[in-house]
Amino acid sequence: MALFSLLYSPIVSADLSMENQSLNLVCSNDVCSLSTQAVGDSMLSGEEREANPAQPVTVVLEFRMSPGQTTVSLLPATVESMEFDLRISEDGLGITRPDLYVELILGPSTNAWNIEPPAPGNQEPYILQNADLDHSKGRILANGDEVFVRISFDIDQPVTWELHLAGESKIDLSIEWSIDSVASNYDEPSSFSEPRSITLIGVNTEGGLMGADVDCFRFDVESQLSSLTVTISWDSAPLEVEQSNVIPEFWDRDGRAESEPEIRTKYEGNLVVNDVRWMEPSEGEHTLCWTGMNERYQTYSFTGSKTILGVGSTSPEEFTGDATWDTGSSQVGRTESASQSNGAGVMTIVAASISILFALSGYLMKLSSVWLPRFMLPLSILMLLIGGIISPAISISNESPNPGEMTFDELLDKRLNRVYQGVINDDQGEFGPQWYGGFMGMNEGEQLNLMLSIKSFHPIGDGRWQIQAEELEEVDLDRLVFGKLNDGRLSDENEVRFILRSGRLLALDLLLLEALLVVDDEPRGDVVHIQWDMVSDPGMSSLSSPAWTSRPDTVTSEEWRKVTTAVKPDLLSVSFCDCGIDAMELSIRSNPVTANDLITPGGIETSNGLIPYDFWVAVMGFCVLISAAFVEKERRQKGMAMARDVLR
Repeated sequence: MALFSLLYSPIVSADLSMENQSLNLVCSNDVCSLSTQAVGDSMLSGEEREANPAQPVTVVLEFRMSPGQTTVSLLPATVESMEFDLRISEDGLGITRPDLYVELILGPSTNAWNIEPPAPGNQEPYILQNADLDHSKGRILANGDEVFVRISFDIDQPVTWELHLAGESKIDLSIEWSIDSVASNYDEPSSFSEPRSITLIGVNTEGGLMGADVDCFRFDVESQLSSLTVTISWDSAPLEVEQSNVIPEFWDRDGRAESEPEIRTKYEGNLVVNDVRWMEPSEGEHTLCWTGMNERYQTYSFTGSKTILGVGSTSPEEFTGDATWDTGSSQVGRTESASQSNGAGVMTIVAASISILFALSGYLMKLSSVWLPRFMLPLSILMLLIGGIISPAISISNESPNPGEMTFDELLDKRLNRVYQGVINDDQGEFGPQWYGGFMGMNEGEQLNLMLSIKSFHPIGDGRWQIQAEELEEVDLDRLVFGKLNDGRLSDENEVRFILRSGRLLALDLLLLEALLVVDDEPRGDVVHIQWDMVSDPGMSSLSSPAWTSRPDTVTSEEWRKVTTAVKPDLLSVSFCDCGIDAMELSIRSNPVTANDLITPGGIETSNGLIPYDFWVAVMGFCVLISAAFVEKERRQKGMAMARDVLR
């Protein structure tokens, strides 16, 4: 075996991050490495003149990333592509090219693949796409972790092999998140032994918890304070790397901890914000400290505010606890022209049945005109039968649930169950963000079967109609979310995660569901049936808290992107106050949605009858029957008058 030991040398730049997602195989002066730049020699070659089928030669090439990894990066689920331009110079048609055995080491992730050569006829490069990466030992590529690729192949005949470099052989990885842990730790010096002196009130201070870091800050607390509040904003980070958003420790100059604080946690966009309030802190120098967790990396900022004794309200009543869904947030068009179904119902069926009996009784009478039994009575019976009985009967039958159809309450319960399971299992394995991040909690491959009651509907101005469902009126998020916590299986920290995550996802789903209730034809029934087969979608928001990661298969990805972009709020704030009450606040700020922003998804059907305007058809049938009775009455009166004149 001929072994090429290609040594480590920092000849070019290297580092896997969101900015650098491609590693090139490069060489310079017989020293090879992996680099983010396509530079150096154009080719690496070797002659294997003693190789034969009985004694093949194994060629091994190693390329280590040089310089080493400096940022902390989150590895993707798959390698986007690997391309190796290996050729046999004597074989222009690529008939005798060997299989490639490729080993890729990315910190804790060790992977191996066997890549067959392309079809004979050319010297196209070896390509492997969307290959799964092993994350059994974690997804974090940390500062100093090893990154290298080993390529080996067998030569069984005297040939010259060539590996083309400088952009011809490369590995592409779609890094989902990265952070320069050294540069982001800009709060240093900041530790137990050397706290950083700051001004807390009204000044924004930035920091970074990099691994099991300790960040401590020292400042003065004034006398006669009713309360001191520290507002901490944690920057968005994936679940695998985010710190636990722990509440800081707070000591006075003698090392005594202040009383337990009141804590309010909320989402503001992609940020998690903690408002931590200590009541009547002592005067003098204080220290505020956060302690990080191993292999967790997150930046933050904080500022302080104060309340002087006797000034302002400091009671929990400041927290309103209003988390009722505000219907109409995604409605467009002429909502003032909203109307209700004018289709026929049970009373129409009863009235039509009685009218048909009266019409049939006419055949038992001696009528004065042949046109009545031949034309008017049959027409009346036909219109009453179709418009007053058959069509409304079909509509009423369509208002019963279809097999497998859920009610809105059942769907919300399923939605909350998935968030609950994700929190219990720490978002690991099958219970990760994709488990609970789908639209209405439905994942790829599942079917959303839902029945809603139509409260009203209105034109949106382009010939389409938007439905307002009764179930979307005044949805009490407090009742739903805190009712789910009655199981009592969550820790205090996980309860806060569940409350905030549930409130956010429910609010986003209700916004989007309301925007999707658009149909081309004016509804005539009282219920709407939804049947959607869900497919995967990138969704929106950060890796740590995705939403809308599934969509109906009747909606294209472009249409989904259009409607979700329009509906996505500028600010969605979900707040929870740990101050003696079980309540949260919901605040949504959005730009107005227009009719052009909305799509008409397939899979939405209303409980229409057999024909349109069936109620009015029944009314016309009744009018024909009344007209026939009036004609018969008039003819009889005239006949009796003529008979009296003759007899007289």
